[in-house]
Amino acid sequence: MTTQGVTQLYYGYVVHLGSRKEFIAPLQLTGRLEEFLVHEFIGYSYAASGKELLGLSNLGNRSEQKYDIAFVKGKSPQSKVIVGLVEAKYLGNAHRLDGIDTAKDEVATTLKDLRRQLHRVGEASHAGIPVRLKSRNKEVYGLVFVSYTKPMSEPDGKEAFYTFVKRRAQERGFRFLDYETPQLNSVYEDVNVEVLGKIYSVSLRAGLWRAGLE
Repeated sequence: MTTQGVTQLYYGYVVHLGSRKEFIAPLQLTGRLEEFLVHEFIGYSYAASGKELLGLSNLGNRSEQKYDIAFVKGKSPQSKVIVGLVEAKYLGNAHRLDGIDTAKDEVATTLKDLRRQLHRVGEASHAGIPVRLKSRNKEVYGLVFVSYTKPMSEPDGKEAFYTFVKRRAQERGFRFLDYETPQLNSVYEDVNVEVLGKIYSVSLRAGLWRAGLE
């Protein structure tokens, strides 16, 4: 899996998620979707790679970092190797159905944690599986999802929130692939979700970030 392959999987996944917005948008009002989106990416990547890649989740022995996704490939279970490592984070402006910006103060802490997790990998094996990363700098990628939800009756602060997230990410040295800054791609915007007699506006953006290790 080359860096270009990772990029292609990511961009294809963004399109895939957008095609499922009527299903996913209501879930953004129920809580954090990190685990769901990780497994959706694993399933998408398996199909998109022609069944060549399987993502193992939460992989790592007791003394090792447990990666959210370790992509493995091989001709048999005995010959499998890890060719890609990904850590995922889910950021949002609000918890569940409550107002606006109630979760904003968690952004800095989450990004600090992600910065610690993204690094060059020098180990020859992980969880007993040989590591042969195809990423250009033998590094772990960050798959970031940023959710914005609000009651339809409330003022719209979507662009201000996304700008806030990108500014905090830039302070931590993140970048979007070969860009110098941490960009976000639109998955879908302003989907109306009616629940409990109230209408919410729901948006989702994503990024595939590096830690700026050069």
